[in-house]
Amino acid sequence: MTPIGMLFVLAFLAGSSWALVSLVRLLRREHAGTRRWIAFVILLVVGISVGVWCAFYCEYSLGGRYRIGSFPLPIVFFHLEDGQWIDFPVPELQAWSAAFTNIVTITALATVPLWLLSWRQQRHERTRAQPEH
Repeated sequence: MTPIGMLFVLAFLAGSSWALVSLVRLLRREHAGTRRWIAFVILLVVGISVGVWCAFYCEYSLGGRYRIGSFPLPIVFFHLEDGQWIDFPVPELQAWSAAFTNIVTITALATVPLWLLSWRQQRHERTRAQPEH
């Protein structure tokens, strides 16, 4: 297990988890209506679904001789040698940790529309609350 690899896993997991927990707290603090909570659940389901795909099925190329499996944190690297792809997986604990973290990270990214909506609403309320000069 590479220490720098696990550091990335922990950083992504901490940031993504913080974003999801903070959004739930924000929705509770704002006394969000049923529509927002339904939107949150839908975004969670979409995020988890896309996150599973990104963690276990996504592969992308880096040039003609390299491929990477999983996104955003890689789980396996491929290198083209003598016409065959040779795989170089990360250690098993790091791979499973990265896969889980990829799902959480993509789920957190899927909730960005709710963050933007809340930010916009708060900004609109602040401008309405300011007295005219």
